[in-house]
Amino acid sequence: MQFAIHPQIHSYITFADFEQAHCIGPRDLILTQRFLLETFFDQTSAQTLLYDDYCDGEPTDSAVDDMLIEVRSRDFDRLIAIGGGSILDCAKVLALDSNDTVASLFDPAVQPSRKVELILAPTTCGTGCEVTCVSVLDFSAIGSKIGKGFNSGFADHAVLIDEFLSRIPYQVFANSSADALVHALEIYLAPKANAYTDVFCLTAVRAILKGYLRIVQFGPDVIQEDARSYLAASNMAGIALANVLAGGVHAIAMHFGSEHHVPHGEATRLFLPPVFKTYYDKAPTGKIAGIAQLIEEVLGPCSSGGTPFDELDELLAKVVPTRRLSEYGMHAEDASRYADKVIETQQRLLVNNYQPLSKADIVQIYSQLM
Repeated sequence: MQFAIHPQIHSYITFADFEQAHCIGPRDLILTQRFLLETFFDQTSAQTLLYDDYCDGEPTDSAVDDMLIEVRSRDFDRLIAIGGGSILDCAKVLALDSNDTVASLFDPAVQPSRKVELILAPTTCGTGCEVTCVSVLDFSAIGSKIGKGFNSGFADHAVLIDEFLSRIPYQVFANSSADALVHALEIYLAPKANAYTDVFCLTAVRAILKGYLRIVQFGPDVIQEDARSYLAASNMAGIALANVLAGGVHAIAMHFGSEHHVPHGEATRLFLPPVFKTYYDKAPTGKIAGIAQLIEEVLGPCSSGGTPFDELDELLAKVVPTRRLSEYGMHAEDASRYADKVIETQQRLLVNNYQPLSKADIVQIYSQLM
């Protein structure tokens, strides 16, 4: 067993507090979005690079190649990424000491060192990638998302700033926090989970579910009140993810998200309930029983004839509503082909399943959501 927390973790109320504490200046390059720059730190003295100039959605390998050209022309000492998971994932690649293209960098045998200090500050509460070494990009040529862990991809500092959740659009919050929930649930069940990841995962699940209940009771305005709790829960799930990879929910979501251009958090939220119901049907007395117990402790006893995962599904439907797969453009006859693609491209995740998912299982999961 191994367990590590790599970046130093900092927490601040505002960007100004962070800027002062870390002496941000002209030798720093901030990778961010235009909206974030204009809203929170338009007076910064740091250099800036705008993600919007290269991507209008989740990052592709070709877009990051274009960013690499620009970054390699700049002179700076620290790369500071401020944004959602896509921006933080890009920064891990942009900070590498290499002149290779993204395709070359994602070769499993390639592990460059890092050329500058890296600081990652999330503006959502989901991916937890401020504390992981993995970058996930959409490779257009193969029609799927691929993730790779870089040994030097861990940031030097992970910075949690409460203020950044003050302007987060509700759907972005909902999708990102659901992704944190998926991380914690999947990693708790992973074969390589351990006593340390269990603590981080269960704490994160409890915090997110309690927060969701508050949203149902009081409305979305409580999100800002609970900002620090959500950021910490996401970060804890990310720490678990840095030590143990996620599993089947992410594997299925990766391909579906790439095929239909669905944001990552939304895709993982879609497949969480049917995958976990499948697991529960296969092995209800195994480790998943601990998750079932926690759900009942927070949400209350399940209704007659139902399971705790039905109760979880109902709560998610209130807080993180989604659509049927057909509304995204998927057809029933696509299920077999999609399942084959998942099995072909996502083995690094599928090996972490709580229970094996056969092609028939994956097809059935798609069919439940059509």
